[in-house]
Amino acid sequence: MTDQAFLVVGADSLVGGGLVAALRRRGHKVYASTRRSETLNNERVYLHFESVEPFRAPEGVNYAFIVAAATNYDRCEKDPMARVINVELIPRLLASLLEQGLFVTFISTNSVFGGDRPWPHEDDLHAPGIAYARQKSEGEDVVRAHAERLGAMDRLNIVRLTKIMGPETSPLPAWLAAWRRGEPIEPFRDLVFSPMSVQFVGEALATIGERRIPGNLHLSGAENVDYVAFAEALARRLGVDLALIKPSTAVDKGVNIPFKPRFSGLGMARTSQLSGLQPQRLDQLVDDLVAARGN
Repeated sequence: MTDQAFLVVGADSLVGGGLVAALRRRGHKVYASTRRSETLNNERVYLHFESVEPFRAPEGVNYAFIVAAATNYDRCEKDPMARVINVELIPRLLASLLEQGLFVTFISTNSVFGGDRPWPHEDDLHAPGIAYARQKSEGEDVVRAHAERLGAMDRLNIVRLTKIMGPETSPLPAWLAAWRRGEPIEPFRDLVFSPMSVQFVGEALATIGERRIPGNLHLSGAENVDYVAFAEALARRLGVDLALIKPSTAVDKGVNIPFKPRFSGLGMARTSQLSGLQPQRLDQLVDDLVAARGN
């Protein structure tokens, strides 16, 4: 469809910003939601999850991406409001958008699978461990129930993502600063992820939006790597001496990491078949990160 207009809820986030940029590059009309009333303009609309006032999508919008969520792991463990946001308020907004006739993408996470199984498929059973994962898993159930109640399953997709990285994503700024000083970094060998770039995710979500594919979908890096392997790939691309990488572990450094999956990557068989999208290779991620820095 060439006449689509999109709403991005959570446009100020890393993923949301990349998505807005990708949609605009493709020539689409895009509205971004915000809670900051002082930033409102003809492309930024006010939306507050806790407001009792019903939200109406801007005129002409026929597709919404719900990127916003309470994502801080510690907050999800300790603050009851995080669960209210993830399991009640955001699904309530999604139901309202479905009632208004929009197609809606609900962004979820690879953590719903728990991290003990390699490459879970789009329709595999969940095994969430940490509070954030449990809340997102419950949120998926609630939005699916809303869609079923409204007869709108053909206007809903749930897109789960692995780790997203931009040039300002930790620990990249600290690593790059250390290398500029000729100092070593100490990446963790016991922290596994399957990273993707902001650019890749933005373009992939834009493709999914344009094609209006319902059901469960996955976007993932192509490899499960630890942070040492990632640091080495980045160093090679930048011409940094590998001697400036001193592998360590979170355990050795006394760093508590709430979610340490054995496997982070998501299977994309259904997504690839329906959209043509493929997982992002590590070298492609590194190229995107370097390009985003202006190198």
